[in-house]
Amino acid sequence: MFIKEATLLLDLEASSIDEIIQEMLNAVFREQAATTTNNSSTTIAASGHRFYLTPTHSPRESTVDCDESSNHTRSHTLNRATGGNLFSTTNKMSTLSREDLIEEAKRALLLEIQYNEQAYRRLAKTIKSVSFHENEGITTDQSWICALCSLKSIQKRYLALARLAYPVNLGRSNEGTQIILLVISPQKEKKTKCEIELGRTFATILSDLEFRRQLIYAQDENEVKALLCSRAHELAEEHEQLRRGPDKINELIDECFKPEPRCQFMSGLIADLRRRLPLYPSDFVDGLRGYQTARKVTTSILFLYFACLLPSIAFGVLNYNNTCGKIGVFRILLSQTIGGLFFGFIGGQPLTILLTTAPIALYVKLIYTVTVSYNLEFYAFFGCVGLFNAAFLFIYAAFDASRIMRWSTRSTEEIFAMFVSIAFLVEAYRDTAKEFRKYYFDCVTSQECRNSSAVVAANATGRTDRTLLNLQPTLPHPNHQAIAADVNANINASLAEVVTTCKPEVAILYLLLLACTYWICISMLNFTKTPFLTETKRELIHDFALPCAVLVMSFVGSYLFKKVELEPYNVDTESFEWKIVDFRTLNWANVLGAMALSFPLSLLFFMEQNIASVIVNSPSNKLKKGTSYHWDLFVVGVINTLLSLFGLPWVHGALPQSPMHVRSLADMEERITMGNCVQQMNLQVLSKCRE
Repeated sequence: MFIKEATLLLDLEASSIDEIIQEMLNAVFREQAATTTNNSSTTIAASGHRFYLTPTHSPRESTVDCDESSNHTRSHTLNRATGGNLFSTTNKMSTLSREDLIEEAKRALLLEIQYNEQAYRRLAKTIKSVSFHENEGITTDQSWICALCSLKSIQKRYLALARLAYPVNLGRSNEGTQIILLVISPQKEKKTKCEIELGRTFATILSDLEFRRQLIYAQDENEVKALLCSRAHELAEEHEQLRRGPDKINELIDECFKPEPRCQFMSGLIADLRRRLPLYPSDFVDGLRGYQTARKVTTSILFLYFACLLPSIAFGVLNYNNTCGKIGVFRILLSQTIGGLFFGFIGGQPLTILLTTAPIALYVKLIYTVTVSYNLEFYAFFGCVGLFNAAFLFIYAAFDASRIMRWSTRSTEEIFAMFVSIAFLVEAYRDTAKEFRKYYFDCVTSQECRNSSAVVAANATGRTDRTLLNLQPTLPHPNHQAIAADVNANINASLAEVVTTCKPEVAILYLLLLACTYWICISMLNFTKTPFLTETKRELIHDFALPCAVLVMSFVGSYLFKKVELEPYNVDTESFEWKIVDFRTLNWANVLGAMALSFPLSLLFFMEQNIASVIVNSPSNKLKKGTSYHWDLFVVGVINTLLSLFGLPWVHGALPQSPMHVRSLADMEERITMGNCVQQMNLQVLSKCRE
């Protein structure tokens, strides 16, 4: 393998395959006579791009020598140290001149194609990566390509790696190529060391998505070579493990025939803890290092703030109306803050977001109805249901009930996610229809308002006159004035009630804010698919889509339309006290009823939490720290125990916030497949950033 003495061209500016191959061949065959001199260096001047050159030599062995001490080469120089390496050297590179050698290599590398009286060139012999993805099926990776050829006139092998400044269209099935690998070998080379074997070796290295992204963002030659060496060592270790196949087979046989323990109590929890405990320190340290990690974490924080705040306010208002103020916006926000921080610190998969969801709001309404019907204290009965629910969650976690999620297929996840999305869409439509019924359709026009006002005033005046006439003989004069004042107040209230119900501008503004918020958010999310600005700026706009949409339309609704009187949502008026709920108000029958209500609630928590975790831990997300379904379920039980003791709403893994959290922390790689631009997630940052 050629690594530490490979020819590297970084940020090459070229727009066609001819220009790219010409630049790479010029770099490889530059100053033919210089190879006979050892330990000398010459500065290479180039315009339009910067590159670092190091000619390669034929390896004596197939092993890799990538010591740190041998990787410190100087930039912009030509290193010709050839003695004492794992590369064999010759004093003569070729019998041809440099120009003739370049022309011979171009004839071997490029094919001239004639089609409809049009001629173009394409690479003759290449190696590319073919992969299988769950969404797209079998696809060809067009972000890199390996070009191969063999020449008669050379006596050693050459390797060049070019990283283009921007992706270039090199023809069919090569649209959007940014990394090009060039391998040239003598025709008399052994089959085990020919250009195909060397190309396959480096193609294996380049087939890794995360490694290619690191290679694209590498700053200089030393960093590129360090990445190549590190990846080569990883592949060598994997190959060495495969060579120990018989030992692994024996271990597998022993494991298969090993009798399983009769009791599986706490086995899943213990396994999750053993796997996750060594990774807790890295959850915080890795969030501060890596390319663009700080920016990704910052944008994810802002994104999650609005993604969690808006539904929390909505469910808080819903619970406030359903429970007559017992549970409102403040309690919702407080419970989600406590649950989110607690789960983020000790949870096994903190990418899962804990929220109060619509099913919980319906269950809270059911509990309030029961307490009103049986004249029970709400917080005591609510807390008792929550404690029994947490107890059932502890039982599920202890007996590894989450093992049934192994039969959860992708269709199950997609159906559940679609159900949640439809529920949010229906809720938005329902609220919009409610605003139009209240302020647009069920209200009266201005003329009807005046007519209704006159009728109300006439009826009220007539009733007042008759009442005053009837009361005049029996009541003294001061009482007449008091009754008249009360009647006038009732008239004004009736008139105000008639006038305030007629506000069509409120409904129209509601629809305008809703549509514009959605349009701004979708437009910014799809900005990565446009040709405007640079890739980094497009990705930055994509990350700030939701915060910008909410803030912009909030400003529009509050200041540009400040004359439109909007109805504010209800806020908890009573102050919250940190005291444990008094359960002594419940008798044994109430406790049994709470236990009966908690069992279906625990099944809801079990399914919601595990489905959210399964979607987050999907193999397509490329997470590296493993799963912890049992431990996460146990932690959710602990959190809801604390919340129930203080009468706060319960929380569990929520959709779609959890998958959105995954995507907000993901690095996206754009690639072109059969003419279509496809985005593929590279979750290097996501697998390291744990809140």
